[in-house]
Amino acid sequence: MKKAFYFGIICLVLLIINACTSVSTNPHLYTSNTSAEYIILGEIVYESNDHIGYTELLRAARRLYPDCDYVIDLMIDRREIVTTVFFIRTVKDVTWIMRGTAIQYKR
Repeated sequence: MKKAFYFGIICLVLLIINACTSVSTNPHLYTSNTSAEYIILGEIVYESNDHIGYTELLRAARRLYPDCDYVIDLMIDRREIVTTVFFIRTVKDVTWIMRGTAIQYKR
């Protein structure tokens, strides 16, 4: 019985350690610190009919600018086509538009 208890405790500790040491594939953190110098690569515009997020915008920026480290100054717009018939509003098409500025940190 003691062996099963100690085995459970060891597994719990290893699980906690594993959860705290995972590897992240997210981009570098952007900082507005004046000591972090960067080069502005250009503007990125990404449109989709599905809900979009930062990861899709970063992928689009890296396709256009392979050296892109981060995208700053994000703006998200939603464009929809709406029809109204007898006071009934129907949304036909929704397009999400995401814009930002691609940057590269100076190394």
